[in-house]
Amino acid sequence: MDFLRKLAGFWLDFSPWLLVHIIVFSLVGGYLGYDVLGAQGVAYYYTVILLSLAAALIFSVIAYFAFGRRDLRYTLNRADPFDRRRIYSCFKGKNASILCDAVIDMDMLSYSESLEKLKEVEQDDSLDDPQKAVLYYYIGKCYQYMGYPSNGAKYFCDAIEKGFVAEEAYLFAARCLVQNGSFDEAIKYYSVLVSNGCMFDFIYTDVGLAYLKKGDGETALSYFLRSIKEGKNYAFALGGCSLAYLNMKDLPRSEEFYRKALACNMSDIYGFKVYYCNIAESLGLIDDINPNIRKSMITGHEILR
Repeated sequence: MDFLRKLAGFWLDFSPWLLVHIIVFSLVGGYLGYDVLGAQGVAYYYTVILLSLAAALIFSVIAYFAFGRRDLRYTLNRADPFDRRRIYSCFKGKNASILCDAVIDMDMLSYSESLEKLKEVEQDDSLDDPQKAVLYYYIGKCYQYMGYPSNGAKYFCDAIEKGFVAEEAYLFAARCLVQNGSFDEAIKYYSVLVSNGCMFDFIYTDVGLAYLKKGDGETALSYFLRSIKEGKNYAFALGGCSLAYLNMKDLPRSEEFYRKALACNMSDIYGFKVYYCNIAESLGLIDDINPNIRKSMITGHEILR
């Protein structure tokens, strides 16, 4: 199926060139054949037509590969219109084309190829701050997708410093910083999003998780409860409350929210159970929690392993 899809895409991309040249050369060849040989030379007339069609095919192929061809995967995939507007608002010519291709590479999970193209643009010494802001955002995004949060955080922070104001840059920067263990710096970026009333439904649970990893269960709890109150990322927030209460060593409340999270079908249940187990163990509470909960957590840990 993939081969047929690529073949169909190639034909749809190439056929207009072929059709135009066949029509043009057929008309020219037909006119010349009739004008030179007359209506009596039917056989010669059709010979000229066939030769014209062959010439049309040859010239169409040459014209297509010289002027109209793009790599097949870029024919079948297009950069998101929002990304195109963002890129072409700052870049022109070759750099704009390279950046669009790099974004397509990211969408196709070809991160190494994308990064190579982004780095090529970065070598341009003539870039101004608005251009660097956009470029650094996409480099950070590529590193984030590749699983290198340290590199991603650096470029996201640099993009914001150069004037990149989109909310997702602050979100990605904060998430990369949390992965790095830079919780205080991450919270600064989260605070900008919260104060501006950002559109992300998971923002309070993100902030709560950052505080939880920092070891501040009380502040984490306030964000998880706020998320529940506003009905945002509800099931995850229930699990967050369970973890926050556990961090505060309030086992009855922790177990209460633990059951609520499971009842609401929280996503990544096994990951949640393992994280619960890890926190309980780090606090020396592993032997104090409900035996049934401990058993389910051990099962989940074994499944993950």
